[in-house]
Amino acid sequence: MGILGIGRGLILAVVVLFALAILKRLIIAFGLLFAFLKFGIILVFLVLLASIGFAIIRGWSEKKSGVKET
Repeated sequence: MGILGIGRGLILAVVVLFALAILKRLIIAFGLLFAFLKFGIILVFLVLLASIGFAIIRGWSEKKSGVKET
């Protein structure tokens, strides 16, 4: 009876360690996914800022050169 108890405890310990290993992998995978999502959002924001800056500079140069808006 003592051997069966040790076997059940060992199986339980293996299952818990296996679940923790899978959970650790999932956390790493979702962390990478969210990191790529953050980099994408930052990239879109920088493109938006650059396009706004380009539009401001273009309007300023057109106003300076005397081109009339239609």
